Amino acid sequence: MKEVFIGGFAISKQGHDFGRLYVIISKDNEYIYLVDGKIRTLQRPKKKKVKHVNLLNYYDSELIDKIKDNKVRDEDIKRALKLYHRSRMQDS
Repeated sequence: MKEVFIGGFAISKQGHDFGRLYVIISKDNEYIYLVDGKIRTLQRPKKKKVKHVNLLNYYDSELIDKIKDNKVRDEDIKRALKLYHRSRMQDS
């Protein structure tokens, strides 16, 4: 199993949000907290069990720094997710 790290990207594989891309904002023993900057904002993260997401081998170092410094905003999350989508489109 891949390691869960703050600032990593994950895709939901269970529930009403199946297939949605998120950024991991925090974690505890069994759960991770996910945000997308739109529906799931920093004030209302999605709580999900780790086994219900696919952890991606992708991260944004600027975003990780902002999360660690507590300076992240929803706009930063949206930007990072948009850059991920663009990079995937170029790889296709």
